[in-house]
Amino acid sequence: MKRIVGIALIFGTLIFGCDSSEKTDNKEVKKEKEEPKPLVVFENGVYTEWYPGHEQIKVRGRKTKEGKKDGVWKSYNSEGYEMSIIVYKDGQKHGHIVVYHPNGAVHYSGEYEEGERVGPWKFYNEKGALIKEENYDSSTEE
Repeated sequence: MKRIVGIALIFGTLIFGCDSSEKTDNKEVKKEKEEPKPLVVFENGVYTEWYPGHEQIKVRGRKTKEGKKDGVWKSYNSEGYEMSIIVYKDGQKHGHIVVYHPNGAVHYSGEYEEGERVGPWKFYNEKGALIKEENYDSSTEE
């Protein structure tokens, strides 16, 4: 009787073991059949660029029908931290810009008007201390 129970347990283990390996094999087959996702997607006026592996966005912003950047554009590092925010108007930088150091501290900030730097710009070191200020006021230029 003990032999029969032992054989039944071994036989049952083999049956269930085969069943679960078939499920694993099916999952692996499905993964192989999936097509790779594109690194650049443009849908409904929104441009999105991904890092390889498609787990993190690299750049995102809107484009006009003519394909020009328009509105707020953000870039990210591979870990998902924001690296820059730039405002565009009809393909040119036009508005506020903030660029970050890799540690997340602000590197510099300022304003653009039709692709040209305007007004005060501030530059910071990686510890967040202000290291330089520049004024791009057109009225003071000769």
